[in-house]
Amino acid sequence: MMMEENTCCFIGHRDCPGIEDVIYQTIERLIEYNIQYFLSGGMGNFDWLCERAVKKAKGRLIYVPYNHARRIDNHDMYYSDIIYPNSNTFYTRYDIPKRNFWMVDHACVALCYVTRAGNAMKTYEYAYKKGLKVINLANQ
Repeated sequence: MMMEENTCCFIGHRDCPGIEDVIYQTIERLIEYNIQYFLSGGMGNFDWLCERAVKKAKGRLIYVPYNHARRIDNHDMYYSDIIYPNSNTFYTRYDIPKRNFWMVDHACVALCYVTRAGNAMKTYEYAYKKGLKVINLANQ
């Protein structure tokens, strides 16, 4: 199904004003460089903008909810696939960070919008330490 060497994950804050065009251009460029799969947690404006750009560029979008209970039925129509790294049905405070690290572990590129401390920054630092190609659009 998906292979780490051609997979990108999204890491970002909920808000990322005015970067829609840059996201789309970056997604198109990643597809040109043979990135075939895009992992999204589906949370916040950055993820949603990235998801729309992937669909517009005709990439394969994979939804990675933080647990089984997070799944939304209409996602089947929007995403190419859904993967549940945390199969638990009750939310714990560890679900989102575990899911984020799982996405980094299964990608070679991280498309980011990270500007401040928090879970996005921790995931960004994890991606950097793991040796992913990290593209932080906040620095553009």
